[in-house]
Amino acid sequence: MSKYFHGSFTQIKRIFMNKPGVILITTLLIVMILSVISMQISKNFYISLKREAYLDFKSLSHQMLISSESKAIKTIEKEITLFQSKLTLHDPILKNKFYYQDEQMLLELGVSDASNCFNLNSIFEPSENSYQVRAPYRKWLVRYLRLKLIGEPEIDSFIDQLVDWVDLDNQPLNFGAENYFYIGPGSQFKQFTPKRLLVDISEISNFPIMQTLNFNDLISHLCVLPGSNKQLININSLAARDAILIASFFHEENLEFSESQILSMPKNGYDEINSFVDKFTQRTDFPNQVLSLNSKTFKLEGEIINENFSANLETLVILDISNSTKILRRTFNF
Repeated sequence: MSKYFHGSFTQIKRIFMNKPGVILITTLLIVMILSVISMQISKNFYISLKREAYLDFKSLSHQMLISSESKAIKTIEKEITLFQSKLTLHDPILKNKFYYQDEQMLLELGVSDASNCFNLNSIFEPSENSYQVRAPYRKWLVRYLRLKLIGEPEIDSFIDQLVDWVDLDNQPLNFGAENYFYIGPGSQFKQFTPKRLLVDISEISNFPIMQTLNFNDLISHLCVLPGSNKQLININSLAARDAILIASFFHEENLEFSESQILSMPKNGYDEINSFVDKFTQRTDFPNQVLSLNSKTFKLEGEIINENFSANLETLVILDISNSTKILRRTFNF
């Protein structure tokens, strides 16, 4: 047995002695394997360091954004008390931003008037055992969708599917969709209709009609006040981009005319709602119920940036009768 092993070792030794190229190749293979292992260790170490840095940034940015949100909310409560009669785009709360900067990161947070959009929940009137559709608001939504150049069949489908999403029964409307569509064998959603007012605008992306409609274009002036059917437009914070909202409100088909009326706003805003209403020949169904000189709903948008990461905060707040704020929705993106 010992002679066998001795002979084998001698043969291997003779191979390496007679073929130096084999030694070189073997050495290179060993070096390559060690290099790959070293690179993997370095990569894992780098990923670990970056993950640790990300978690530190996430924790710190969360604290900073919440702190800035709190300061902005206190400022809103103070400013709205001072400017109770009206709120314009020139008022400090909407014009100025909150900034913070150090050697590592920059924080910026702005406040905007969140009133000037159509609240999809506004078409519903909650009753004891159901949600009734409020005709004037439904007609307003139809006019808005027409100005978006959406066809009548698509409009009918969108509204019926919106109603079926909220109402309490399981009977689909003519162009609607109830639980079977969302949880049936061919469904990719696998969820029941919530049977409540909308909480977020993203919910409409579940509607079957949204496979043919452009979500981002559709919602340019659509919004959702979570669990609320209140609808308000602050005529003193309107901008040219809001022409489609105002045109659909006043039964006006000419967007340029509506835009021109918005741009002719007095520098210090309107003191009376009728001063704005009188600019339009078409009379709307509910100007005094919807139009306002100030706002009670605001959107806070904050962003933190450093060399490697970024974080965003979006908060929707509403003021109650006592001018205390209530957070309706808060969203972080890291």
